[in-house]
Amino acid sequence: MKKILLLALLAISMLPVYSQTSVGVIGGYNLASLHPKQKQMYGSWDYDFKQGWRAGLIADHRLWKKFHLQPQLLLNSKGYKSRYYYNGPFAFSSERILRMLYLELQANLLFKEPLGSGKLLIGAGPYLSRGIGGKLRARGFQVYSDGTTSYDQKFPIKFRKESGNDATVSYQKPYDAGLNFQTGYECKNGLFFNAVYSLGLTNYNYSKELKSKNTYFGLGVGYFLKKLS
Repeated sequence: MKKILLLALLAISMLPVYSQTSVGVIGGYNLASLHPKQKQMYGSWDYDFKQGWRAGLIADHRLWKKFHLQPQLLLNSKGYKSRYYYNGPFAFSSERILRMLYLELQANLLFKEPLGSGKLLIGAGPYLSRGIGGKLRARGFQVYSDGTTSYDQKFPIKFRKESGNDATVSYQKPYDAGLNFQTGYECKNGLFFNAVYSLGLTNYNYSKELKSKNTYFGLGVGYFLKKLS
């Protein structure tokens, strides 16, 4: 991960030497979840968005006419909320809240069209990220004939190439990859706003039967310190 970080920082730091490149900062708000939605033969799943954030560095390099390459190096918060209900011989309810923090490198190709005093932008591109931390909270209750049992547990997230045997830790695969789609508006003074939909393509869960892929809707705002003319 250190090599990926150093290479990404080096690439972004070298971009400003080109006259058609600007650099800046970006931050945003995420509503994260997972796909595909899990299904069970018995009981039902209910999913909700988990609030998160992203922040980091951005560069903008004009490739040709109205086409731009926009790499981003971000800290990006992802995860989901889920609830499971079962009413049968016994009642069972559980809630899971998963928070994962990634170091993410994006490479978005944008088309910019002049509109008013600024530019309308639309684009897409791939991302690759490495998990660096997080937490899983699991809580719920189970009703038996002789009483009710409840639990509320928190597990740290460990990202590694293979799952471990520690029951007090939640293990996830270290790398996540997918596609981002965005649209937005860039002002003449360098301030810009965007809306993002991110679609994960890799399963971060070790279970082959239980596939979990990241997804989120996000709103962002940023500012280019050096603005292209």
